[in-house]
Amino acid sequence: MQKTVLVTGAGSGIGRATAVRLADDGFAVLLVGRRLEALEETRSLMKGGDGHLSMALDVSDRWAFHDGLADVMGNGRGRELVGVFANAGIGGANGFALEASEDRWDEIMRVNVTGVYVTLQTAYPYLKAADQAVTHAVVTSSVLARFGVPGQSAYVTSKTAVLGLVRSLSVEWGADGILVNAICPGWVETAMAQASIQRMAEAQGLSYEACHAQQCAVLPTGRMSQPSEVADFVAWLMSDEQRGITGQGLDMNNGSWMS
Repeated sequence: MQKTVLVTGAGSGIGRATAVRLADDGFAVLLVGRRLEALEETRSLMKGGDGHLSMALDVSDRWAFHDGLADVMGNGRGRELVGVFANAGIGGANGFALEASEDRWDEIMRVNVTGVYVTLQTAYPYLKAADQAVTHAVVTSSVLARFGVPGQSAYVTSKTAVLGLVRSLSVEWGADGILVNAICPGWVETAMAQASIQRMAEAQGLSYEACHAQQCAVLPTGRMSQPSEVADFVAWLMSDEQRGITGQGLDMNNGSWMS
């Protein structure tokens, strides 16, 4: 049986880096995201060739996710799901408006909360059925689940909400041998982070480089994380050595928030 891990948001950033790392570790990877072209680009970077599959879908679409996973994990496929990395998410600002179409609240909550919920619940029967003592579910939250920022109430709320989901599912699924955790990254050098810094730069009348340096200057380490560093953390959380951590939000933020 091929030990398989499902990664959402696999077309870029942390998701892409984690898919590549998991392939290096010998897993078959199911790449999930909205754009097939981006997923296939990720797949081209991975070791293992035909063992990896791409599924282009909306992570909040319950039936599409159910049917897609059933198709690739069905009887006789020779796969067992031993991990899921619910990483897909969107960021950016929102503002209240009487017309919902003018407020990104619903969009952000649908992807960042409902999408994670659907991903984990769809994967659950397969994780439970795997022929090993422990399987893993990891969710991408954010350092912004630790403190608020103006203009991003939807994003902050969404990333805080998934910590509650992780705690609940860790209790529900513990007896099934499924460990459920969240990572809470700070600034990571991804396209999403770069877009955020660009918006901040424009609001302050700064260059991108100056704003980037400004953000790094307030971090104790003076630097932002690379996607590959987050991928290494996720890979360890899904490793055979990790058998006792569950229900946690685990911080990797270069010291921008300390408990």
